[in-house]
Amino acid sequence: MKELKESILKQDIVDQVNRICNDTEFKSKALLCRFLRFVVEETVAGRGDQLKGYTIGIEVLGKDEDFDPEQDSLVRIHAGRLRRLLKVYYLEKGKDDPVCIDIPKGGYKPQFLPGRSETNKEIIVTDKEKTDLPPLEPTVAVLPFKNLSGDPKKEFFAHGFSEELSIELTKYEDLKVINAWHRPESDTFNNINLLHKYGARFLVDGGVLIHGQHIKILVKLMGAATGKQIWAERYLRDLSVDNLIEIEEDISESIAKTIGSEIGIIFQFLTEESNRVKPDKLDVFIAVLSFYYYEAHHSQELMVKTFEILRKALVKDPKSGIIHAMLATLYGNAYALDFPNNDGAYEKMGDFAEKAIGLDPNHQLVRILYTYKCFIYNDRERFLKEVNHCLAMNLNSPARLGSLGFHSSLYGYWELGKSLLDKAMNKNTGYPLFFHGATSLYHYRKHEYEKALDEAIKYDIPGLFWAPMLQAANLGQLGRNKEALVQIQHLKILKPDFDKKAHYLISRYVKEDELVEHVIEGLRKAGLELA
Repeated sequence: MKELKESILKQDIVDQVNRICNDTEFKSKALLCRFLRFVVEETVAGRGDQLKGYTIGIEVLGKDEDFDPEQDSLVRIHAGRLRRLLKVYYLEKGKDDPVCIDIPKGGYKPQFLPGRSETNKEIIVTDKEKTDLPPLEPTVAVLPFKNLSGDPKKEFFAHGFSEELSIELTKYEDLKVINAWHRPESDTFNNINLLHKYGARFLVDGGVLIHGQHIKILVKLMGAATGKQIWAERYLRDLSVDNLIEIEEDISESIAKTIGSEIGIIFQFLTEESNRVKPDKLDVFIAVLSFYYYEAHHSQELMVKTFEILRKALVKDPKSGIIHAMLATLYGNAYALDFPNNDGAYEKMGDFAEKAIGLDPNHQLVRILYTYKCFIYNDRERFLKEVNHCLAMNLNSPARLGSLGFHSSLYGYWELGKSLLDKAMNKNTGYPLFFHGATSLYHYRKHEYEKALDEAIKYDIPGLFWAPMLQAANLGQLGRNKEALVQIQHLKILKPDFDKKAHYLISRYVKEDELVEHVIEGLRKAGLELA
C-alpha cells in the first residue's frame, strides 16, 4: 500500500467508490462506474502503474484482443468523461466526502486524497480573518518581461511583448489589468508585496530569448499574495525579420486566451477558491464565477445551484445588467432543454433579457446573452442585428465567440457559425463542450456521418440528452444499430418522454425544419420508435 497515503484505509476507498457510483449522475452511467471501479481496484492492489489504455479497453470496454488504443481513442474519451464527472461530483454532492478520488491527466492511475471534511481545519476562516483574504476579483499585473538573450539590442522585443500582452488582456472585460511597465515605481514592482498593495491579485512574468533564427518566450502566472506559481508555459517559434511582429501578436493572444478568458486559468483558479472559502456576504463576482462554471459543465443540478446564487446576487445588486442577463440565460435553458418545473421560464427569459440590455447595453456579455434571447424567441431580424453588433466589438473570448457561432449555425447561417466555432475551438481548451452539438449537425446535414459522429462523441456533457441523441442519429444513418441501441437507452434514461416530444425538443434549437426531419430520420433508422 505504498501508493496510498497512510491516513486513508483501503476500506475507506472502497466505500468512497460505492458512494460515488450510487450518486444519481453516476447511476445512469454504468460504463463509467465500471471504469472507476477497475482503475481503483488495480491501484489499491498495487498495480496502478501498469494501467494502460489497452488493458482498460479489454477489461472495461469489452474490446477484442486486437484493440489498438493509439488508433481508437475510446478509452481516452471515457477517461475524460470520468474526470469531468468526478470534478462536478466533488464540487457539489461530494464536497464533504472523507476521500477524494482524482485521475490526473496523462494516465489512468487514480490518486486518493483526504476529502475536505478531513482537512477543513486548514481552510476554515473566522469572521475576523475574512477581512484579510485577498479579493476574488481578477486584477492582473503584467511585469516587464526579461531579455534573456544577453544582448541589449534585443531588449526592444521583451519590452514590446510585455506591452502587447497587456493590450491583449485588456480585451477581456472581466479583467482589470495593471501594466507595471508604465508605472513610475516599475523597478519596485518585482516586489510581490508592493504589487499586492496596488490591488494586483495575479502576476504575469516571463522572459524572451532570441538566439539565431529561433525565439523562445517563457511565461508564468503567479498569485500576488503568495508568489506561488499557478501556471507556466514556453513558446518556441522560428524567427525572421518579416514575422517578428506576427509572432509577438500570435503568442500574446494565445497567452491572453489561456489565462484571461472566462474559461481560462484565472477563472478556474478563482472558482475553486470560491468553493473552498465561503465569504460571509455573497459577492456578486462569485455569482459570475458560478455562471461561467455552469456554462462550461451544464447539468440540471448545477443550474439549480447557479439559479440560487444569481438570485441572491440580484438582491445585493438589483441594477446589475450582467446578473439579469445570466438569469435570462438560465431561464432560456430551462425552457429549451425542457427541464422540470420550467413553467413561466420562456416569459421570464424575455423579461430578464430586456432588463439586462436596458441596464448595461455596452457590455459584451450582456449583448451576447441577448442574442440567445432572440434565438429562443425566433426573432431572426433582431438576432442578425445583435450578432453583427457583437462581432463589431472585436470579441476575444473563445466562449463568447463560440456562443455566437453555435446559435448562428443552428439558425441556418452555417458557414458563418462554423467559422466562428473553429476560431473559438482551435488552439483553445476548456471551451463549453456543447459547441460540438453544432459542429456535429454541420457535418450531419451534409451526410458526413462519420465526422458528425466524431463531433457528437466530443459533446460529452453528463445529464443532457442531446449527446446520446446525436450519436444515435448518426449511428442509425451509418447502419450501426447495435451501438445505436446503447445510446437510445441512455437517451431514454435522460429524457423518458423523448419519443413523444422529439420534434418539439429538437426544433427548440434546430431552426431548419428539413434538418429536424433529417435528425428524426436517423433516430428511426437507429430503432427509436417516435410518436
